Formats: sequence, structure tokens, C-alpha cells
Amino acid sequence: MRRDASIQFLGRTAAVLTIVVAAVAVGELVGAQLRASREQLLAGQAAAASHAPPATATINATRAPKTTPIATPAVSASIVPTATDPVVSPAASPLAEPSGVAMVLTGTVTAGGAPVRAAQIMVYPSNSLNHGPTPVPPEAAKTTTDDRGFYQVTLPPGTYRIGVFRDYTGQTRSIDGFYPITWYGDAYAIGFGKDVTVAGNVTGANISMLRSVTVGGRVLGRDGVSVPNAQVSLSKMFGGIQYPLSGGVTDRTGGFTLTTVAMPMTLAVQASGRTTPAWTTIDLDVRGDRTDLVATIDRGNIVTGTLRDASGRALADTDFGASPSDAQVSCLSCNARTDAAGHFALTLPSATIRFQTWGQPNQPALVSIEYPVNRDMTLDPVLKAP
Repeated sequence: MRRDASIQFLGRTAAVLTIVVAAVAVGELVGAQLRASREQLLAGQAAAASHAPPATATINATRAPKTTPIATPAVSASIVPTATDPVVSPAASPLAEPSGVAMVLTGTVTAGGAPVRAAQIMVYPSNSLNHGPTPVPPEAAKTTTDDRGFYQVTLPPGTYRIGVFRDYTGQTRSIDGFYPITWYGDAYAIGFGKDVTVAGNVTGANISMLRSVTVGGRVLGRDGVSVPNAQVSLSKMFGGIQYPLSGGVTDRTGGFTLTTVAMPMTLAVQASGRTTPAWTTIDLDVRGDRTDLVATIDRGNIVTGTLRDASGRALADTDFGASPSDAQVSCLSCNARTDAAGHFALTLPSATIRFQTWGQPNQPALVSIEYPVNRDMTLDPVLKAP
């Protein structure tokens, strides 16, 4: 009787501890939790979904206990002016004891049938945190493909999503005609990927890189004048979440070129107007290259010139910003970069503007005097140390 009572007491204690751990994990999801989750992964606790999406691929697997790591939620950025950025809210998942059993998952990565060498393979738990536009660290495993495009990772039993990154810096430019990021299940974002259930050794988790398409055109004012440095982005709404596809800024001629994958999407354009933000959106059904788009907005003042320091030297290839003295004035396209000759072109509101650079190692921040801007004009701002 005493032994049975002790066992029951220990069982109740373990259950209480499990609930406490889960509550603490959710409460501390921001900040220090990232380090804690990495330690849990190293200790062998693996990921499982708090809820699984409809599409699930199970390859050579049998059922096994699931575990769920603690991950830090991420916020994806968007420049569409008609809505606030979506936040994928984390969902609490019960914690399970690690099984301590490691399984091997293998596959190949190809692009047009050819093996993809030295691609970064990232494996994430399939839970509510990883059903949005971007993966949430920590990853469950990572590796790179060999010369045959082959990869292999070791994982505890659980459900995962696998992504291939040919450019892990986050760039979305085309590589040999293929999109640089592809998730298992022919998806461009982790939220659209298919699950892979690991309940034993898994083979054949193969990924074929998505082909890329080009979307481009020009941004013009209603008077037909090109709008430089306007922000352009492609995105797709799904399940109340805005999935960013690609983004950039227009050049001096108002031109832009973006790389994405074929699908229905929305092009958003925004820049500074003279008195209020200027923006527009265009719904697209992209099935191939589209480079003839024209977006028209109520543009602001086009300011061109050369950025110089106190000695008169042109500040080449320099990031800088233009700030209205009136904090109530909106400036949506006021950060830019000079070219190799120090030239710039950007769109500014009607306001008193101060130009500045940001300090770098061995290079102090610089700032100009204030310049009144109320029309299209040419300026050669002189920047000095404050």
C-alpha cells in the first residue's frame, strides 16, 4: 500500500511539474526562452506540432511519442499600407518527456533535375509557431547538401518541416532560374509546407527547387514623372496572415524588378506624398514573367543631387536618411543609398528636411543643416559631424 501510494504521489507530482513547465515556457516565450529552447534541443527534446495542418506526409514511419520544443515567436514585416503587420500568436503545447531515440531522415535536393550542392537544409518543429510566413528558431536540425544534392539529419521522433536555402542571408533573387528558398511540399514559405512525420528512419524526403519568375515595371506620379526610391513589395494573404514574397525600391527611373514564384499575389507601392503618404496596390495572377506593370501614385517631391562631406568629397555608396523637422510629417521613402559617385534620388514630402548618415566603426555619424523642400529640386547636402 505504501509503495502504491508513493507511486501515485510521484505521478501526480510529475503531472504538476509538466503543467508548471508548460506555463513558464509560455510566459517566458520572448527573450530568454530562445536559449532555453536550444538547451532543450541539445538535451534531445524534439519538436511536435501543437496542431497539425491538413497536409501531412508520412514516409516509412510508425507512430512514436511526440515532444514539443519552446520557440520564440517572430513578427514578419510588410509594407502594405492598408493593414497592420500580422503576428502569428504562439499556442501553448503540452510538454512530453523526450524519448531519447534518434532517427535518421534523408533526402535529395534538385533544381530542374540537377543536384543542388552546398544548399542549407533547415528542419523546424511543425507547430503553430512555424505555420506562418517565416520559421521561428531554434531549428531542430540543420546540415548542407553534398555534391550529389544528398542530405542527412538525425532527429527525435516528431513532426517537422524541412526547408532548403540556397542563400541563407534571406535574399530572394533568382539563382539559375530557381527561387532560392523551397520547403518540402513545393512551398515557398514554411506555412505552406507539408509535414514530415518521423517515427522511424525516413528516406525520400526529396525537395525540388521552385522555378522563379520576374515581376517588374515602373512607378509613376499622376503627372507621368518617374518616382525614385518608392517601396515596392509582393505578398499573399492566406488565413488572415500576410506572407511577404519579395520587396525592394525603385531606381532613379522609377523602375523595379522583383523575383518570386508563380501564384496569385498583390503588388503594393508606397512612397512619400507631398502632404500625405502615397500608395497603391495591384492584384496579380502571376503565371510567368511580368515586366510591364505601371503603378500610379500621388507622388511627393523628387529630390536629386550629390551627398558630400565637409571637405566637399562625394559620399559614395553610403546609406543615409532624410528626416522632416516636423515629427507629424510622414516620410515613407526617406532612407536611401548613394551610388558610386555619391548621387542620389528620392521622393520627399513638403517639409524642412535634414540629411544624416549613421555612425560606423571608425566613421562618425554626419548631419546636414536643414533644407526647405516644397517642389522637385536638386540639392547637394553637405554633412558634418554634429
